[in-house]
Amino acid sequence: MKNLFFFTLVILVLIACEGPIGPAGPAGKDGEGVSWHITSFTINTNEWKIKGNPGDLNSYFYVYKSLPKLTGFVYQWGTVIAYIEVAPGVKNEMPYVLHLGETANSKELIWTQTYDFDFTEGEVGFYVTYSDFNTQIRPGTETFHVVLMW
Repeated sequence: MKNLFFFTLVILVLIACEGPIGPAGPAGKDGEGVSWHITSFTINTNEWKIKGNPGDLNSYFYVYKSLPKLTGFVYQWGTVIAYIEVAPGVKNEMPYVLHLGETANSKELIWTQTYDFDFTEGEVGFYVTYSDFNTQIRPGTETFHVVLMW
């Protein structure tokens, strides 16, 4: 029984070993080895571009912003997180899904408004989609915060 216990313990130790160490990251801010960068973007109502025509199925709004700190290394080996500032001092991680409704002409209107993002090397994209595709109404001015970690 002792041999079985010892054998099992040896197998667990061998399985639990870590793999090879990944490549070293670039030096952080001011060479201090800091491995994060935070930036903010405020997108005004008139900056939102529409994909498709207003009111078309699958239409949505988007804006692309340059982000030079999002290098190939960060893209490949790092993490990118984005937040929308929903009120002064209040942030929500994206995607941010907001269920809304109103009454117009004695009729209930219900929809979902979703804020999302994607990224590629050197650029981040922000998106607003409406579940009812009512893209005749432009999004408001929004502030987004992007966190890069590597």
